[in-house]
Amino acid sequence: MLAAARRRGSEAFFIQRCQMKIMGMILLSPITSSLSSTNHYNSISSFTSSSSSSSSSRSRYKHKNDDASSSFRNIDDALASFNHMLRRKPLPCIIQFNKLLSAIVRMRQYYDAVISLSKQMELAGLSPNTCTLNILINCFCLMQHVNLGFSVLAKVIKLGLQPTIITFTTLINGLCKAGEFAQALELFDDMVARGCQPDVYTYTTIINGLCKMGETAAAAGLIKKMGEVGCQPDVVTYSTLIDSLCKDRLVNEALDIFSYMKAKGISPTVVSYTSLIQGLCNFSRWKEASAMLNEMTSLNIMPDIVTFSLLIDIFCKEGNVLEAQGVLKTMTEMGVEPNVITYNSLMHGYSLQMEVVEARKLFDVMITRGCKPDVFSYSILINGYCMVKRIDEAKQLFNEMIHQGLTPNTVSYTTLIHAFCQLGKLREARELFKDMHTNGYHPDLCTYSVLLEGFCKQGYLGKAFRLFRAMQGTYLKPNLVMYTILIDSMCKSGNLNHARKLFSELFVQGLQPDVQIYTTIINGLCKEGLLDEALEAFRKMEEDGCPPNEFSYNVIIRGFLQHKDESRAVQLIGEMRDKGFVADEGTTAW
Repeated sequence: MLAAARRRGSEAFFIQRCQMKIMGMILLSPITSSLSSTNHYNSISSFTSSSSSSSSSRSRYKHKNDDASSSFRNIDDALASFNHMLRRKPLPCIIQFNKLLSAIVRMRQYYDAVISLSKQMELAGLSPNTCTLNILINCFCLMQHVNLGFSVLAKVIKLGLQPTIITFTTLINGLCKAGEFAQALELFDDMVARGCQPDVYTYTTIINGLCKMGETAAAAGLIKKMGEVGCQPDVVTYSTLIDSLCKDRLVNEALDIFSYMKAKGISPTVVSYTSLIQGLCNFSRWKEASAMLNEMTSLNIMPDIVTFSLLIDIFCKEGNVLEAQGVLKTMTEMGVEPNVITYNSLMHGYSLQMEVVEARKLFDVMITRGCKPDVFSYSILINGYCMVKRIDEAKQLFNEMIHQGLTPNTVSYTTLIHAFCQLGKLREARELFKDMHTNGYHPDLCTYSVLLEGFCKQGYLGKAFRLFRAMQGTYLKPNLVMYTILIDSMCKSGNLNHARKLFSELFVQGLQPDVQIYTTIINGLCKEGLLDEALEAFRKMEEDGCPPNEFSYNVIIRGFLQHKDESRAVQLIGEMRDKGFVADEGTTAW
């Protein structure tokens, strides 16, 4: 960012230029609906909270003489230094070995090597101290073996050493990262009971765990308790709570915490602002979101990759792809390199606008700039090609993804299967479905529904029904969508008895029929002249807490009129008008 600023002259001019660009994009493009969320794009907001906790960890729990790692160009240098130290007579003190182990940990990928070296140290006659064992606990937790971390804690106690705040906090953090939040809370309570006073990082770690458990109120209470015991929350603590409140759609409460934090003299960070901007955008509070962005940049807090990716995602989901492209241009001018999430968001925006050519250009740019596409990148582009019925290119891209060593996910398969079904290419769809099973991927309800609908539309009801029963033999249970597809097809083909049986099966499966499926079976009964049964089903809708809508009334009224039962049709027309519904052209024509 600083390099980009120097290229453009003074820092003040750079900040002002950036601010004007981003603000212009938001103010010139009013967005009217709230953000929708998917597993993939939620990674933008989850990255916000993870980055806050990781930065907190780096700032608090690093050992002294951090520049020890600078003497090592790579792991080989570190191992050579270790072997040299181990051959010295007398052996260097444990503190020197701890510094070396800490330096290797900071390389972030050689945790198993640290564990192996610590064993060699003990074999050489070096007794570990609490710091050594804390390093080992941290390595096990980073390798997601928290249970082994607890084994090291037992060793600490067995050796007569005193566990420190770092010992407990490292284990608490490991449990939280493993999703074992209840155990993390128990360990926190045990630590306090032992007289080990938590520090701000310990509190922040457990508050983050509470937030991930959905216990935001408890997290807020713990922040209040921190102040009471003389441990003041910092910006990471408050930002964790703000992010959680925004995700819980409690944006007003998040704004209150934000104001309180600033009143306490704690300066917000880019993480704090990004969480609030997203929270405000979720409620279409665009003016407040743009004001927040304005405040952020005026304080020389530049948007980071998360903020920019969020803005691009917002614009794309609202159909404002040009504004999203402008944000991408701004971030690259600032020296912030887009990542795969950024590119995926913009590609998704182009695909939604049926601009698959532009999406493909961006895909190629991403590769050119050294950003490797992931499964979502390919899936987005495959879906784009399918939407414009360029199925051959979609299939080619699917094969290319596999060739690149990426594993297609269920979405990738389902997208292609759906495209083949829409084009009536059921053989290709079935082959892909079989290929999915062969390669060990499990179709989900959406996959089955897509193939089921494909069979029904082509008139292969027997195959559709066998697929339906085969699915029931798996761990999946059919949903209302699948029942509706089958019942509608059977009614249209005159197989009313099968349709009735399936409708009755709904209640056995514990599924509550909705308006659509009720209307479908009523329409089938009316076509067969079973008016009494149709009216009985129509009345049962209301009893089941599923009142008929305008379409339901029009269907049954047309049924009575077609079979010359004008008296009951007139009665239902009166009911329909009393409810404020309007007859359609097919009904009024009679």
